[in-house]
Amino acid sequence: MKISLEKKIFFGFIINVMVVITSGLIFIFRLDQERDKTMDASLNWIELSLFGLSIILLIIVYFIIRYQLRARQVAQTLLFENKQLLQSIIDNTSNPIFIKKLNGEYLLVNKDFGAVFQTPNEEIIGKTDSDFLSQQVAEMFRNSEAEVIKKLREVKTEETIEQEDGKHTYLAVKFPLYDSTGRIYAIGGISTDITERKKLEESLASSDKFFNMSTEMMLIATSDKFIKVNPATIKILGYTEEELLSQPFLNFVYPEDKNHTSREVVKLKTGAITMQFKNRYICKDGSLKWLQWFTSPDVSTGLLYAVAQDITALVNLENEQQKAIEELYENEEKLRLIVENIGEGVIVTNADKKVVLANDMAHEIFGIEEDDKISTDLTDHFHLYYPDGKNTFPSQNLPMERAFNGEVTDDVDIVIWNPTTLQKRRVLISGRPLIDQDNHVVAAVITIKDISNYKKLEEDLKESENKYRQLIGFRKGGK
Repeated sequence: MKISLEKKIFFGFIINVMVVITSGLIFIFRLDQERDKTMDASLNWIELSLFGLSIILLIIVYFIIRYQLRARQVAQTLLFENKQLLQSIIDNTSNPIFIKKLNGEYLLVNKDFGAVFQTPNEEIIGKTDSDFLSQQVAEMFRNSEAEVIKKLREVKTEETIEQEDGKHTYLAVKFPLYDSTGRIYAIGGISTDITERKKLEESLASSDKFFNMSTEMMLIATSDKFIKVNPATIKILGYTEEELLSQPFLNFVYPEDKNHTSREVVKLKTGAITMQFKNRYICKDGSLKWLQWFTSPDVSTGLLYAVAQDITALVNLENEQQKAIEELYENEEKLRLIVENIGEGVIVTNADKKVVLANDMAHEIFGIEEDDKISTDLTDHFHLYYPDGKNTFPSQNLPMERAFNGEVTDDVDIVIWNPTTLQKRRVLISGRPLIDQDNHVVAAVITIKDISNYKKLEEDLKESENKYRQLIGFRKGGK
């Protein structure tokens, strides 16, 4: 059985006390004059033995005490070294660390703890939170530490602290420290700066909210399967989330579009971004949806981040517009053939009074081959006269001007004289405005009928008639 140093010292002390008491009793016994003198010799030997025993015990105690002092010195050295080692370790961590008494006095802090509150460590040790922190922060710390004392276990809390570069959020882990008797004597704490993580969490929360609230399809996929879809995808395609995630996405693609969709996926694997890629998807109800994709790949993870817009209505509208354009082109060609085969000059102008169409007869009348060089103001090309060929015809009364005022004119008889070719024509001009649904004039159609030959023929007929009448009249008069 091993006896501790404390017990050895105690036993030595008891024996030494007994030696002292025995020596005292012998001394008292010798004071008695009537004692038995024959025992003095024995008492001398006993006293000498006790004195020797006492010296031996004192030497033993000396060495025991010396050993203890040396052990204590070694222990203190080790304690100091351990304390330095502990301080060095905690000072080289990036987490604020502290140990404080139950009354709130700090026993130990690392340099990061002091840096958070911009206070040197030596000004923190031995003080409480109220000595160097704001009342709000000090109270927050006290409340969390009271929970540790109450529950006698680790407590995690989020603590927001205002620093030079703004607010920082820390995840503080506080825990009880126990002495050798098992009683709590201090509270330790380790804090981790989770500001960036909180921002990321908030950003992810916002992203998820945007992801779920978007009216456009938003998906995350591997090279063959969807792994996350938003509610808009479910609504547009009609499948449940489980159905969309449980099979390859090519199963939903219209058969005729599968090959070029597969080629696009191969391109995405190289890191290329897909913009405005179009394909058709088969909805659960059997209908087809045209989708336009914007996809960005993450080569490191192999994930594809995609946004798709339902452009079915737009494609249908484009198809209808294309069909309408084709029909319009056909009608324009038919109209052009009709106009070209009309024996009258025809001019069509837009709302800006620019000629957009003129037939060959109009080109021949104006002596100009290009449509856009024909002016809607006839005075730019001709001198205008009334049928008598003498009085000038006012340009504001021309059918073109009147058509843009919403008037319909028929067969306005005018003589036009081209100063360049010195050619005179007698024409009948008619004008028709084209009105839109808002009752605005958007175009005008002018027809010009050259009646010069008819008028000449009419004059020739009249001249012939007069001639024959004169001859007839002469004969009658001769009778």
